[in-house]
Amino acid sequence: MIFGVLSDVHDNLPLLEMALQRFSDEKAEALIFCGDFCSPFAAKMLAASGLPVHAVFGNNDGDRFHIQQVCEGYTNMRIYGEYIGDTDSQLMLGGLKIGVSHYPFYAKTMIKTGWYDCVFYGHSHQAEKQKFGNALLLNPGEVAGVFGKPSIGIIDANSRSSAIITL
Repeated sequence: MIFGVLSDVHDNLPLLEMALQRFSDEKAEALIFCGDFCSPFAAKMLAASGLPVHAVFGNNDGDRFHIQQVCEGYTNMRIYGEYIGDTDSQLMLGGLKIGVSHYPFYAKTMIKTGWYDCVFYGHSHQAEKQKFGNALLLNPGEVAGVFGKPSIGIIDANSRSSAIITL
């Protein structure tokens, strides 16, 4: 199974469209979003992709109520709240146990537990990929292109490989 990881859209719809096209080109079967849609229309575009989307909120998601309301209209979109990875919000994709937080501190704490195969996060807008034993800690960077070149992550669960791709 191949799935995509993205974060920090900050309402940049042209770059989000480019990211979604790249996920399609890579044959992604699901998406993980690490926070900061910012407004409901960015969440709607992500949900309208038709792919299963597993998302958390970030610190710049101003109108969480309306973002949640928009996403409830799509059966393929789930917003878990602040993080993914406890007993109420376990996520398995392609046989991998996954943790997600918008914030680096929480993601780095999660990866150190040894409970996850992958932990993903955003917030810093900086793409980063690091191994902890057999586990992967990955920040896909930012879709928005605010602080640098926009980027996304691609995970191949079958080969246990990952890549950060500049858009």
